[in-house]
Amino acid sequence: MADERYNIGPMAASWLRALKSENKSDNTLRIYGNAVKQFARFLLDQDDGYQPVDGEDGTPGRPAPTDLDEVHREHVQAYIAATIKRTSASNANQHFRALKTFFNWLENEEEITRTPMRTMKPPTVTETEVPVISEADLVKLFKTCKGKTYADRRDTAILMLFLDTGVRLSELTERRVGDLDLDLMVLRVLGKMDKWRSVPFGRATATALDRYMRAAAKHKGKPLDEDMWLWWADRGKGHRLTVWGVGKMLKRRCAEAGIDPIHPHQFRHTFAHMWKVHGGNEDDLMRITGWSSRQMLSRYAASAGAERARAAHARLSPADRIA
Repeated sequence: MADERYNIGPMAASWLRALKSENKSDNTLRIYGNAVKQFARFLLDQDDGYQPVDGEDGTPGRPAPTDLDEVHREHVQAYIAATIKRTSASNANQHFRALKTFFNWLENEEEITRTPMRTMKPPTVTETEVPVISEADLVKLFKTCKGKTYADRRDTAILMLFLDTGVRLSELTERRVGDLDLDLMVLRVLGKMDKWRSVPFGRATATALDRYMRAAAKHKGKPLDEDMWLWWADRGKGHRLTVWGVGKMLKRRCAEAGIDPIHPHQFRHTFAHMWKVHGGNEDDLMRITGWSSRQMLSRYAASAGAERARAAHARLSPADRIA
């Protein structure tokens, strides 16, 4: 019966409370919480969840755990494999790391003798080249929010920030009013590994943000204070705009513009590409984007790298110089 399977939900709740006490970011809590909750459902679901698989030698597959100590690496492996099939290797890799942290916590709390993931390796993520957004599509996208409504002001400010800073989706959405300084033209964001950094933006973005802040104060019906969330939904004055809300907004704007759907992360690749095209310093790019290694720089700069190489060759062609 389904109730015979062990529910790790209560342990997961304790772990998330522990993470909150460590002052982990809202984004970290969201990612970790989602991974462990989906793993819990996977172990409990007898139809679409964990199913024992016999080995090639006929050895019976390990049954679903009925106790915390019975959670085995085979259960985690099955979940990671199912996550790869259902979503992607990249998403499964993220879930793997979240679960590893969860089981390490259980071991440190002496809830289990040792983590079932101690010898497991994360799934390999194949690097894929993310397409940058063309200037033509950007022009069409921005035209959809040329109006003066609250939603138009907000969406223009969001799109300008994405394009002008390369910030991650969560870095943009999880912001308070006090994180924005329009005079210094910087946005304070909390990136990966819970590291804060100040991201600069240009004059055009500052103007778009200033217009949005004035529109937001009218929308809320009161002055904005530093502790308020920065982004608010256009429907319902008391609802903040979440990562899902921004994703839906972008999808809707792309449909209005008549262009293929754009993922928020494509702006990050586009920002890195444009920075490199115009001769921007790589150290500055790493500081702005929050990358701590050259490997990340190479990964993001790979997008449209052939285009940059052609442009560079046109400037530096040895044969053209001789001719």
